[in-house]
Amino acid sequence: NRMPPIGILSLASWLDKHGHQTAVHDCLGPFAPPTIEENAERILKTEPEMVGFSTTTSAFMDAVEMAAYIKERRPDIKIVFGNVHVSSIGRPLLEHFPEIDYLCIGEGEGAMLDLADRKPEGEISNLIYRLGTRIVTNPRRQRILNLDELPFPAYEKLEGYPDAYHLPLFAYVKKHGATMITSRGCPYTCSFCDRTVFERLYKVNSAQYIYDHMQHLRDNFGVYHINFYDDLFTAQPKRVFELCDLLIAKPLGMNFNCAIRTGHTTDEMLHRMKLAGALMVSMG
Repeated sequence: NRMPPIGILSLASWLDKHGHQTAVHDCLGPFAPPTIEENAERILKTEPEMVGFSTTTSAFMDAVEMAAYIKERRPDIKIVFGNVHVSSIGRPLLEHFPEIDYLCIGEGEGAMLDLADRKPEGEISNLIYRLGTRIVTNPRRQRILNLDELPFPAYEKLEGYPDAYHLPLFAYVKKHGATMITSRGCPYTCSFCDRTVFERLYKVNSAQYIYDHMQHLRDNFGVYHINFYDDLFTAQPKRVFELCDLLIAKPLGMNFNCAIRTGHTTDEMLHRMKLAGALMVSMG
């Protein structure tokens, strides 16, 4: 599977919406070069003032090496790290990695926009930064409550999209596929799951927003299959039925798959999903 980096694509579109210019480089993308140095050079060619790395635990050290390379050549560039690894660990990362200027914990839209707007560091919620020899952890900011206010991810900035982003496990071989995420968080508190990014608040896009997003991908990128990569797509049954009604009443000619949960789905829901274009569900 090669999935688009939805997080940084969403941040890019958010910053663009507020008047900033952004570029996206997927270091695991279909045309990414093989070495740390070559990927860092791709980033430097965009002449950035600030570089944000979205890092999982397994990708973190690669990102640190890229940040060090960038800092060596352009010490003036501010380096921000975010995503789950940063949100889970927090301030100790600044103690151990001088290449990093800022940590963005939790949702990134607010903190990244404040940084791009050059607000004083002490006023930026969700930010961890250095103040002299001290490391300061600012308070968490309120989560985004209406996800429909967010623009669609900036797919157009992603080299090779959508053709080169294959989804062999979650796809329909006859049609181009794309990944969408239509919610943030999860209503459950499973002990094995990390909760530090979205905490315990579950928010979703509306059925109409999802329908419009699907139409955007079809009309602008030739996408005809959607992999809904939500942790639990059917957590709000009312939303699922509303989306299915829209797709049945005004068909887009698209198929989709999603993740469901045992005991959380009825025969009626599965029937409506099939009529709406569902090809497969993954059950946990």
